[in-house]
Amino acid sequence: MKENRIAFFIIVGVLAFVGILWYAFENPALNPRLEEETYTIIRKWDMPIALNEISAIRWIAEDKIACVQDEDGIIFIYNLNTNLVEKKINFGKSGDYEGLTTAFNNAYVMESSGRLYEVENYLSPNFETKNFQLPFSGKNNMESLVADTLKNRLLFTVKDKDPNSSNYKGIYAFNLDTKTTQSLPILKIPLDHSIFKSEDADDDVESTSNFYPSDMAIHPKTGSFYVLEGKNPQMLIMDSLGKPLRLHKLYKESFPQPEGITFAPEGTLYISNEGKNGTANILEVEFEKNN
Repeated sequence: MKENRIAFFIIVGVLAFVGILWYAFENPALNPRLEEETYTIIRKWDMPIALNEISAIRWIAEDKIACVQDEDGIIFIYNLNTNLVEKKINFGKSGDYEGLTTAFNNAYVMESSGRLYEVENYLSPNFETKNFQLPFSGKNNMESLVADTLKNRLLFTVKDKDPNSSNYKGIYAFNLDTKTTQSLPILKIPLDHSIFKSEDADDDVESTSNFYPSDMAIHPKTGSFYVLEGKNPQMLIMDSLGKPLRLHKLYKESFPQPEGITFAPEGTLYISNEGKNGTANILEVEFEKNN
């Protein structure tokens, strides 16, 4: 009986401790960080081991998201409803695959070196793969890719050094008809913009900020650009003309390494995290609608 009483009090003590921790974490008065969060995580899907290095995602159909990971030349079709990979498309050899999008019946995958893979009729058993070396290299570090189907082009930006300037990261266009890349950006992420400067920053310090895009997406309703950074987790929102609107800080507890972003047609937003010290995942996220 004595042992049972001791066990009972131990269990009660553990439950009380867990309850206190939960209350402290969920109560904004005790956890000020919650008041600073400008997003809500709606749902979460843990990825299988094969997608632990998930580097890009693309919504393709109801409950289905195409994914790549940064080592293998495989497009994974993940079903959000069944929580299973239902199809694999082996389009290339091992590499450093960082960007993914689709346009019409084709899939496009970007390597960090600037090599773009076009997988024609990617869902068909008879798909064909072509590749194009864009005018970028590993020193630019290409990780983003999004389709702008209204203008029949793909858009992407550099993660590290822009070839044209150190004051911005350009958003460049690849024409799907001519298979050529414009040499100058169609839009610019202005690194000297005040949105990148913290309120307590010294006015005398270097005005140009660092921002390392890991992926981007276009909102299907507003045309705004959502540019994701995984190195210092955050989300930049720009309007369709490239004007910065808001910079959302992403906390590492939920976003340890955000590398992929995509929208469903009605505007539902998904962000993927590589499995940094844990399990990779895809999150359904809602941001505050101030902008």
